Amino acid sequence: MNVLPKGAEPPHLKLTALDGRELDLAAPPAALVLAFVHPDVAASRNVVGFLRKLQEMLPDLPVWLVSSADREATERYVKGYLGNYLEGYPVVAEGCAVLEAFGATHVPTVHYFTDGKVDVAFTGFHKLALNTLAERAAAAAGARAKPLITDLENKGEYELAEPSGC
Repeated sequence: MNVLPKGAEPPHLKLTALDGRELDLAAPPAALVLAFVHPDVAASRNVVGFLRKLQEMLPDLPVWLVSSADREATERYVKGYLGNYLEGYPVVAEGCAVLEAFGATHVPTVHYFTDGKVDVAFTGFHKLALNTLAERAAAAAGARAKPLITDLENKGEYELAEPSGC
């Protein structure tokens, strides 16, 4: 299994982000995006870029990232060249135990939770899934839905996930 099924609850884990924030999956926010990523996986970087766009549309929607890379590589990613994509995100490093608890074997893998249960989950960079996530998150927030990825953007429909490295 690579994603939790619709309606499932997340494993009750407490995570610590690089910036010291405590993230409690036993008591998650009413709506939450949790993305498993790796800095060296292109599809992960693409998903993070579009999650940034989602958070710009819905600034109150928490987005948490769990990196399957070691702490040093994750810190370089957060502070480095693409660090602007990660500004403001809580990022958990060395997240292999978290991926395993979710049954995730590949990155990127994204779960969107509402009221503590999975509403949307997918693996890879998937245009339809990202747009569905945006629609559901906007509806839950009482906002107007807009696609994250339009047909005019030069981005393929899908990019394969890669093994998480765990």
